[in-house]
Amino acid sequence: MRPGDPSGPLKSRPPDRPRISVPVIFLQQQRKVHRKLAKAVNFGLLYGMGAKGPRFYALKSYGIEMSLEEAALDRRRFFETYPGLKRWHEHERRAWQRGGTETRTLTGRSRTNVEKLTDRLNAPVQGTGADGLKLALALLWERRAECPGAVPLLVCHDEVVVECEAEWAADAKSWLERWMIEGMDTVLNSTRVAHVPVEVEIRITRTWGKGS
Repeated sequence: MRPGDPSGPLKSRPPDRPRISVPVIFLQQQRKVHRKLAKAVNFGLLYGMGAKGPRFYALKSYGIEMSLEEAALDRRRFFETYPGLKRWHEHERRAWQRGGTETRTLTGRSRTNVEKLTDRLNAPVQGTGADGLKLALALLWERRAECPGAVPLLVCHDEVVVECEAEWAADAKSWLERWMIEGMDTVLNSTRVAHVPVEVEIRITRTWGKGS
């Protein structure tokens, strides 16, 4: 979301801030590195890569280097943490080995002519995310009267950019959050026994540009 000036609260920082700025900046940088590494490992392993895959993916996509031993350890710990995901991988692998070429999202939307195992693991996850996002966009349109000052401008991957006047920012934030959660929650939890929590992150800023 665009409007809203976050600079005001920053003026209340204590005067001795320079003494703590270096460790704070260091910790922020460390968090960024860990976040990039986690994304590389999670996305790579989620979609069926072996230990070598996330290692190459981390370097190419995020500039993070890891040894093959580190990648293998991360892979083992990942599936120890998510045994259900490992069982699903094994189920899909068997279906793929039997010649299955169709996958479906949780809403039942199908993708045919799937030949690679990584595509077979990727399509249901990415496709279900897309289903939830599209439903959220439909809800935003249907409920646009709730926040007439907000105008959705674009969608990029899993982000929705909304523009409004500064005085509408708080209302637009609540409106956007509510219906993005509702869209994904409907897709994930309508027919499943185990409830999957849905969260969204929303920023109020003057520009969608990098670093804003």
